[in-house]
Amino acid sequence: MKQFYMKQKVFSFGEKYNVFDQNQNLVYHIKGQVFSIKNKMDMFKGDQLVFHFERKLFRFLPEYTLYTPNGEVLATIKKNFTFIRGKLTIESAYGNMELIGQVWQRDFNLTKEGREVMSVHKKWLSWGDSYEITITDDEKEAFYVALVILVDVIFHQSSGNSSASHHH
Repeated sequence: MKQFYMKQKVFSFGEKYNVFDQNQNLVYHIKGQVFSIKNKMDMFKGDQLVFHFERKLFRFLPEYTLYTPNGEVLATIKKNFTFIRGKLTIESAYGNMELIGQVWQRDFNLTKEGREVMSVHKKWLSWGDSYEITITDDEKEAFYVALVILVDVIFHQSSGNSSASHHH
């Protein structure tokens, strides 16, 4: 089981996403063209590209695809109308998963065939308010971290077109 942390402020618009371990070491970071229409982003571990994700155009609801560095599709994540019930479906090369919980509060878990594989909760740490990402499936930790970021992008950047008003 592994734990990672994202500081609350990195969830703001136009900023990079940084993911730390419990000793505050930077493990993953995301660089992206967040304001480009296609919303392309790259996820790195150190200086190594781990994943690339991009938004599908001309979809009524946000839909993102997660790719390996050599262009294979690893997962598709869609926001669907039924999310009012608090569920989001993720189709992936590792099987289909369901996200359940309060995504707006960043308090949710991810289940695969009824078994929890990841959870995200708010956590107060000495270095500031953070989100703790707990991953039970260690082998695919980067994949789950990528899903957390994609979920965040879908929910916090696609809420209307008011993203410009989030700049301070």
